[in-house]
Amino acid sequence: MNILPTVRQLSATAILLVLGFQNATAQHETDKENQINITAQIRPRAEYRDGNFQPLESGLKPSALVSQRTRLGFNYQYKNLLSLQVSPQTVTVWGQDGLTQGAGNSNGMAFFEAWAKLKLGQSSALQIGRQVISLDDERFFGELDWAQGGRAHDAILYQYGRKKFETKIYASYNQNLKELYGNNLNNPSGSLYTPKNATPYKWMQTFWSKYQMDEKNAISALVSNLGFQNASSATDQIKTAFSQTLGLNFFHTGNAWKYNASAYYQTGKTSPAVSTNAYLLSVSLDKKLNKAWNLGIGGDLLSGNEISATPTTHSRAFVPYFGTNHKFYGSMDYYYVGNGHKNSGLGDIYLKTVIKPNTNLTFGLAVHQFLSPVEIKDATKTLPSNLGQELDMDFGLTINKFAKLNGGYSFYLNTPSLLFLKGVKQSADAQHWAWLALNINPKLFSLKY
Repeated sequence: MNILPTVRQLSATAILLVLGFQNATAQHETDKENQINITAQIRPRAEYRDGNFQPLESGLKPSALVSQRTRLGFNYQYKNLLSLQVSPQTVTVWGQDGLTQGAGNSNGMAFFEAWAKLKLGQSSALQIGRQVISLDDERFFGELDWAQGGRAHDAILYQYGRKKFETKIYASYNQNLKELYGNNLNNPSGSLYTPKNATPYKWMQTFWSKYQMDEKNAISALVSNLGFQNASSATDQIKTAFSQTLGLNFFHTGNAWKYNASAYYQTGKTSPAVSTNAYLLSVSLDKKLNKAWNLGIGGDLLSGNEISATPTTHSRAFVPYFGTNHKFYGSMDYYYVGNGHKNSGLGDIYLKTVIKPNTNLTFGLAVHQFLSPVEIKDATKTLPSNLGQELDMDFGLTINKFAKLNGGYSFYLNTPSLLFLKGVKQSADAQHWAWLALNINPKLFSLKY
């Protein structure tokens, strides 16, 4: 009996069945219109502070603490038409809450993000709710991920992107009923605002656009209008002061060289009685020496006010309101983070290097020379412009797909000029700070249906 035709028929039938199964599976995957992803983050960080934020006053003792971010991320997508992101989080200091939780315990949850995004057309979308605003290199708008709580805005975003062109338009209007109106959500009259324990601005409108000239070069422009109001009561007659910031950036990202230049200008009013006229200039250059070693140099200049006892109605102090300043002006956060330095502005010349021996290990080193761009006068004499030097060392070690260990050490050599600006009478010449953090960020669940 000739069995070849039968074998051929069975083979053809098997092939058809396999192709049919693959086609059905592909069709089944295509039919899945909904997707859910759930992530988690546990990030404890230990710190030893012997002069962090400002020089440690003589006679005071250093501090040590462990803080922790605990965050969940819930993301839902329907086709490419709708996205939802909800990220509850809590930021704690170890030992600050009791071992047993009772009624009214302070270890509560907040929302880092809570937004919805609707696709409006082929190239545009609308996003509304609590969201991160991160633009360019985060010099003016940044997520501030270094801070355990991060930074997010209650805003609405319209974005448009096509080929080499991208535009984002943000708008926000804020209220603080808790402080001025007894937390009455049905408050029938009055819309005064105070930034106490709240967002620093009442109004925000921001236009940002980026043009990718080619695969290595891009330019971007920013115009931001902020409305500030600080009412002392619900019957206050205070007006809103509006300040405008204009920025222009150029970025070159090549295989061997990276460089960028930025210029920002601020005008308008920071309060009803104080007008502003300030600027920020920045340049940086980075060279890839080999596969494992990068070397960079750069400088920033932020305008400031001359130090005098005479009150003024005009300010020349540039304020990088929502920038990730920890990234730029030294890891010890002496400038534009926490306490101020009398609005005197800042000059920063830095040299940095990154060494990556392998894919799992990174070392970083940065040296800063800080200078005052304005004359510093105390009650009797003019002080030097030298504000000191800072050395920052850090490392990153990838443990596995979801875990990374980071740490670092910094020290600052201060000067009499810095002590005067920080309001510190006497301090040791050298200040120290060390930290160690474990970042665990797994993807817990993923589903398509």
